Amino acid sequence: MMSVVQSVMRGWPVAIELAETMPGPPEVVWSLITDWENQSDWQLEARDFVVKSTEREGVGVTAEATISIGGITTRDEVEVVTWEPDKLLAIEHKGWVSGRGELHLTPLGSDRTHVFWLETLYPPLGIAGAVGLMIFRPLMSRIFKRDLRVLQGLVRAATRPP
Repeated sequence: MMSVVQSVMRGWPVAIELAETMPGPPEVVWSLITDWENQSDWQLEARDFVVKSTEREGVGVTAEATISIGGITTRDEVEVVTWEPDKLLAIEHKGWVSGRGELHLTPLGSDRTHVFWLETLYPPLGIAGAVGLMIFRPLMSRIFKRDLRVLQGLVRAATRPP
């Protein structure tokens, strides 16, 4: 449990929760969300993805990307901390903004997938950063919601018969 002093010094987490149904099976969604160098195809606020680890699958994969939201640009370093193919991908953010991102995939029949996306983010700069991140939360929610809509289109294209 975090003390009051720790909360003031570190700030507090800001959580963003989103859900969307994808028009394809979990394995298609999984292949798109773990295609590291092409993350910017659906995460439009991100660019310049680079895998830093020798591993490309599983716990321990490390990568980084440039993220631009609301006029603020930063380099985000991430590490995969949970890898359950077609079910759960969790990463730890180790950049300027720290925290955890999780993508939960649940099959809905044979041709649809429910995606639940949770970002729990800790801002830099203590309480001032926490207030700032809370102000940015609605913008980030809209951006991540757009990302899921773009991912829907990629899933649709990947499952369309030739």
